[in-house]
Amino acid sequence: MGIPATVGSFNVLASNCPALERMAICNTDTVGDSELVFIAAKFTSLKKLCIKYCPISNTGVKSVGEGCPSLVKLKVKRCRGVTKASVCQLKLHRCSVVASIDAGSMIFDLEHDSWGRNVQI
Repeated sequence: MGIPATVGSFNVLASNCPALERMAICNTDTVGDSELVFIAAKFTSLKKLCIKYCPISNTGVKSVGEGCPSLVKLKVKRCRGVTKASVCQLKLHRCSVVASIDAGSMIFDLEHDSWGRNVQI
C-alpha cells in the first residue's frame, strides 16, 4: 500500500529527491497527463520512466519528451490513450530516447540506428 500519486505527492517527492533518476508509476487512476506535465517540469534528472496501466494520453508522452532533459528510456505499458503517433513525435525530437510502448492491442519499440534514423523493432 502506498500513497495516492497526485501532483501534491509528486511535489513532495521532487522537493526531497531532486536527483531522482528512475521512476515507475503503475496501476493508478490518479496519474494522468497533468501529473506527467508536472513530472516533466520538476524531475530534470530523470533518466528512466516506466508508466503502466495509467490513464495518460499522447499529451502526457509529449510533455515528458519535451521536459525531461536527462531521459534515456521511456516505457509505457497498457495505457490505452497513447498512440504510435506520440512515440514517433518523441523520437523525432529526442532520437536518443529509447521508447517502448505497449498500448494494449498494439506493441511498438522504437530505437535509432547509427545514422540517427528511427528503426521499429
